[in-house]
Amino acid sequence: MDTAEAIPIDGKLRLVRGVGARPKRAAAQLERSEEGARAAIAAIASYLDSDEGLTAYFARLSATIARVTGANRAAFWRLGPRGTLTLQVAPHGFPDDSPAYTVRLQLGANGRGAIDRVVFADELELLNGTSAGLDQTWHDAGLTDVTNSIAASWTAGGRRIGAVAAYDSPNGFTTHDLWVLRLVGMAAGLLWQYKESEDELGYTAVRLEEAVAARRHLLNNIAAGGDEARRRFASALHDDSLQLLTGAELQLERIRSDPATNHQAVQLDQLKHTLRKVEDSLRRLLTNVSPEPLQLPGDLNLAISERLESMRVRAGIEAHIDTRVPSDLPQAIQAIAVKNIAEALNNVEKHAHATRVTVVAEGVDGGLGVEVFDDGAGFVVAESVRTPGHIGLVAMRERAQLAGGWCRIESEPGAGTRVHFWVPLSL
Repeated sequence: MDTAEAIPIDGKLRLVRGVGARPKRAAAQLERSEEGARAAIAAIASYLDSDEGLTAYFARLSATIARVTGANRAAFWRLGPRGTLTLQVAPHGFPDDSPAYTVRLQLGANGRGAIDRVVFADELELLNGTSAGLDQTWHDAGLTDVTNSIAASWTAGGRRIGAVAAYDSPNGFTTHDLWVLRLVGMAAGLLWQYKESEDELGYTAVRLEEAVAARRHLLNNIAAGGDEARRRFASALHDDSLQLLTGAELQLERIRSDPATNHQAVQLDQLKHTLRKVEDSLRRLLTNVSPEPLQLPGDLNLAISERLESMRVRAGIEAHIDTRVPSDLPQAIQAIAVKNIAEALNNVEKHAHATRVTVVAEGVDGGLGVEVFDDGAGFVVAESVRTPGHIGLVAMRERAQLAGGWCRIESEPGAGTRVHFWVPLSL
């Protein structure tokens, strides 16, 4: 039945026949396109909240594209590194024996083919419900049963991933269907980029964990090697040098008791005194280089107290301790704390010229926090790496960081030094 509608022309209402149905059809098509776009976007977004693999995801998304565009088949085509377009996994509507799975479309020869314009410029000529140029591309590739088709670029920002295509609509395709397809291509591209970034982040995280583990292993090896080297040096010092020195003192004593040497008594006494000083110096060196026992005290407070008392006896430095640590402190954390505290106190004893040192240790923020501060000469922290004798500061930082914590060193010439580190209770 013919329809008519009164519309304004030249300022007057005029009756125009055959126009009422077209706006209604256009509105219906627009509504269908909007519904299709919402369905496609929902299918894409649902992947973010699911644990399904890419194969299941593309199967579901291709089925959604076919449904919202009225197509019998739909597929994604992936652009390879050499400009070859191949079928992405899990297309919709293609049987297992379809030649589509073996199609290889070489792009970029002249850039004027229908599929080239789709991928690189998102251009498609749509006439009478299909793209004749695109149909011919599929026929030439072996898909001779394609009756009509449309395609849009599959992109992620400025990156061309490939194309998304729909095939064999009983009523032909419309510009609204092409619009939906372009929207799907952009949304799927963003999701693909997100998936790649997520995979890359996961891969980077794994490599970082491996690097940290390797670094920790290397540090442990270096520390073990250092202990072994000190052990060999201490053994040689004790069994060789000190024994020879003791023998020299005994020989000197025999010479000193010989009446024929009484006229050299003063010189011999001076030599004996010198040898005694050398022996004392070597024994102090032996104490300093001997590695710490592998079996740590069960109580961190006791370990710190013993180290401070040893320093007080040797160097006369007044020591104070304030500890409030968890009773169930793990052995690994205790070992890190003891080594860092010992390193800090070694620096105080050897370099600080301090009269007083304080050690504070307490459980804080799910970990163990320790401060060691003295009233000594201090130094410029930025120059500590190049200063002889301060390589232990680097080791303290490394030890804390590898355990997942941190270490800060604050000092100024004439203002003493403060070493503050924190490690979590679990490695």
